[in-house]
Order: sequence, then structure tokens, then C-alpha cells
Amino acid sequence: MNRNQAIIASLCYFSVFIAPIIVPIVAYFVVDDKETKRHAIRSLVSHIVPFAGWLVLFISFLGGAIVIDGDSLLPVFVIIGGAVIYFLVVIGIMIWNVIQGIKVLRTA
Repeated sequence: MNRNQAIIASLCYFSVFIAPIIVPIVAYFVVDDKETKRHAIRSLVSHIVPFAGWLVLFISFLGGAIVIDGDSLLPVFVIIGGAVIYFLVVIGIMIWNVIQGIKVLRTA
């Protein structure tokens, strides 16, 4: 992998802060290098995971908001616990992306 391809691959990881899903998709279709495409797919998956988690969290909030016969479908502590776990996962994924972006830059 040459220097330019390493920069593009690392930008895929660093894009978690700027344009999470767009940059890896564009890099995947624009670049011909297989290693850069592999990094683009890995970063894309790591950017999609928080979005999927957000959907689960949103659905759980809706479930907690629905009240049938005076009882909430989900206890509040389950919703709060899910939110805490979600934010910990998001922070972990951001740290992972930064580490992977730095590793890619160091290999070039």
C-alpha cells in the first residue's frame, strides 16, 4: 500500500467524526487497491454499528413510552441501562477507529 492509499484508508477510519458512512462508501468505489477497499469496508461496518444500536435504543424508548393499563412495557432502569451501554459502545468504536487509522498511517 503506497502513502496515498494509506491516507485514504486512514481517512475512512477517521471519518467517524465527520461523515461516517459516506467516506468509506466513496473510498470503496473510487479506489482500486484491495487493501484500501478492505479498510473501507471495515470502517463502514464500524460506522454502521452505532446507527444500528441507536435504532435499538430508540425502539426501546418507544417501548418504555407505551403504557398499557398503567404499566410501562419496559422498566425505566432497562432503558437507562441500554442507553449507558450504547454510549460505551459508541465511545469504544470511536477509539477503535482512531487506533486503526493511526495503524494504517504507520504502515505506509
